Amino acid sequence: MLLLGLLAALAAAGANAGAALLEASAARRASRPATIVLHPMYLGGLALDIGGWVLTVLALRFMPIVAVQAIVAGQVGITVVASHWVFDTPLRRLDLVAAGANVLGLALLVASASVDDEPLVPTTGALVALVATFVVLAAVGVPVAVKSHRAALISFVAGLAFGGTAVAVRLVDLGGSLGDMAGQALADPAVWALLGFAVLGLGTYTVALGKGAAVGPVVAVLAVTETLAPGFIGLIWLGDSIRPGWTPAFVVGLVLALGGVVLLARSPAQASLAGDDHVAPPPLRRL
Repeated sequence: MLLLGLLAALAAAGANAGAALLEASAARRASRPATIVLHPMYLGGLALDIGGWVLTVLALRFMPIVAVQAIVAGQVGITVVASHWVFDTPLRRLDLVAAGANVLGLALLVASASVDDEPLVPTTGALVALVATFVVLAAVGVPVAVKSHRAALISFVAGLAFGGTAVAVRLVDLGGSLGDMAGQALADPAVWALLGFAVLGLGTYTVALGKGAAVGPVVAVLAVTETLAPGFIGLIWLGDSIRPGWTPAFVVGLVLALGGVVLLARSPAQASLAGDDHVAPPPLRRL
């Protein structure tokens, strides 16, 4: 099942990167901002975003949270490299080194991951803690998003919220036929917490992007937070584990993977895609 989780996580990273490219293409082709959401490429990107989320949920059922989140965060590297081919955006040698470090780090994370064949049985205490965490984060995060002008702080809140979705996925307990699962989902606190965390994350991340002078730091803070926060929860409380003797490799892999993402998030290519480089967007080459 580890292989299934790995393939799902890699596919999710690819889908999210493809979504970013399609949505950027739509922004360049739209005659005015209001028409972007109706552009076929934007709708295609939105479909890929949804598909990427579904694949991430699947991966989280079979792999440690920290490994899945780090792999999905690798979408930044795919986007930066692919945007050079699609949009002719700048690609520094440092970007290639960062992408290589990210790939090596992800390989070490996957190699060090250990899978527990015993399914996680959510306890009442865990569900109460999950819902309480959402309530507290929403109570603190919404005022921060409204009043604060610090994009990095708002992105940190978004990262915690998206991390909460990863933890909630692990605590969802559904079984039986589709009809049975639908009924169980309506009564499962983890499902409602999952939806709440997702809405909070999307909202605060959108606000952070709007208030940030540059998209790179916002993406970097989000990637690190949504990987480390739920990752440590998974390792400490949710049964995720590291193969015996592989802890040093795991730590090195995590540093390389996240370090690569942080560098790539600050790449000129990422800034150009986001339209915050204060220059005219590069011409389309392939899309």
